[in-house]
Amino acid sequence: MKPKRTDDLTAAERDILRRYVTDVDARVFSLQNLNPEVIGAALARYSRAPTGFKETVAREFLNPDGTPNDVKGSEMVDRVVNKFGDDSVAELAVAPICIEEVSNLMTKIIEDCRIGGSPIEESTRYVLYDQQRGGSWRYVRPRNVMESGLGESYVAVMDFLFATYAAMVEPMQELFRKRLPADSFAIEVERGNEVARVYPKDMKDDNEKRAHRIAYNFTIRSAACDVIRCILPAATQANVGIVGNGRFFSMLISKLLTEELVEAQDLAVQIRNALSHQIPTFIKRAARREHRSAVHKKMRARCDELFANEPIETAPEVALLEDRDEDYFINLVASMIFPYVQHSTEQIRRVVRLLSEEARLEIFHLYMGERKSKRDRPGRALEYGYPIQFDIVAGFAEYRDLQRHRMLTQQRQEMGVLLGYSIPDEIEEIGMMEGVQECFQRAESLHHDLKRAGLREEAQYASLFNHFIRWNMGMNLRELGHFTELRTQKAGHPKYRRVCQTMARLYLKRHPEMEPVLRYVDYNDYDQSITRAEQEARTARKSLATGVFDDMDD
Repeated sequence: MKPKRTDDLTAAERDILRRYVTDVDARVFSLQNLNPEVIGAALARYSRAPTGFKETVAREFLNPDGTPNDVKGSEMVDRVVNKFGDDSVAELAVAPICIEEVSNLMTKIIEDCRIGGSPIEESTRYVLYDQQRGGSWRYVRPRNVMESGLGESYVAVMDFLFATYAAMVEPMQELFRKRLPADSFAIEVERGNEVARVYPKDMKDDNEKRAHRIAYNFTIRSAACDVIRCILPAATQANVGIVGNGRFFSMLISKLLTEELVEAQDLAVQIRNALSHQIPTFIKRAARREHRSAVHKKMRARCDELFANEPIETAPEVALLEDRDEDYFINLVASMIFPYVQHSTEQIRRVVRLLSEEARLEIFHLYMGERKSKRDRPGRALEYGYPIQFDIVAGFAEYRDLQRHRMLTQQRQEMGVLLGYSIPDEIEEIGMMEGVQECFQRAESLHHDLKRAGLREEAQYASLFNHFIRWNMGMNLRELGHFTELRTQKAGHPKYRRVCQTMARLYLKRHPEMEPVLRYVDYNDYDQSITRAEQEARTARKSLATGVFDDMDD
């Protein structure tokens, strides 16, 4: 029988639907109390049925007693997504998941899947890692590392790093308290119809004093975290929350299953298990991508061979690359090589330019691999061609903050120790330079030991936040404006602010006529490395206005 139109909903159907939609009579409404697979299946009917969502749910996806028919929803999704291959339907179901106690290295691998998922992660800029949990510091212990014969050495180095970090927490906070005494810290307060900046001596009541205390303590703690995280390793644990659609999670699980890191493979199984309670049909097709695994191994072997005797040249912190149309294929091949070496893009291009056309084609075909179907997709090097491209060398700490942008392409090289590191001046001010230098020495020794033991991927865990990493970013002009204006705000970390300021300057030097696009880039250098003071002063006013205080910062 032909489905009825919306105005033919019966009184009984309308009554039942009130459980599942916010307004039965509205043309715009939200959904509630429905399984994500039922929602996805019912929304998919928009493209195939003359009726709207309400009629579809009432007549096709509810049992006679008005409860959702989850089986029917899953059956339809299975048919449309997994049999007919309509991937767009996989974006109609959304699920939230929490991923806890994974390495910071793993958070970057997760966040490389940039389309369809919205992640939020525990920030080393705001959270202290000076407390043990269950008698252990917060770092991952990959089972293959622990079983490799280097397990004791790995634990000893990690324990030393975290113990040194913990020893710096109070001295570093005290340093910043001296730079910014509490009685010199003002918060914004609404007085009548105006907003005033008020110091402790002028506060009227306990709420204002409490708001000041919270804002000040958070500002000082954040300033300390910004500095002492320099010795946190990539193995440091973090929590990640993600809201994503079915296609995103299917691709994420497939990616993690294909990674060489044991942590990634184990995590893929855990994510699948968690999502099996929400959107099992949408992730049914997720599987290890043998094509990508084979490409990775062959490309790494070929690049190791090609660059074995090629010393890494010194490169600027930020380089704006120049592209010539006649070099398109050379630059494309260089982009394919980039993640497998530690050299700059310009140096890679020079090496590729000296290769024969036959050798370049060989690398191109290695990168493409033996594609058996459309799902054997090539890697992100094929995104090469953006009008604006940068090579950046900075600490892993800065990379973490800048990696999360979606409207651009990024490729990073492996985390290592060959590009050097930096130590903040404040470390010497609190008398911890010797201990921090020993942290870098021990971490580098462990990194080399892991690589010699054949644990090349796992060696990345031993890299510290202030070890330098190189990555490449390609973008259009609109994204450059957004990126540099956002990431040079006063509350940003001083080091990544400097990176983004340099990006803007290099581009405007070449294209000064584009200044209106980058008009709100903040080129100021703020003293004392206390970046959160102004923002926390504003946050205090909001807390006072709403009566809601963040007790965790009290």
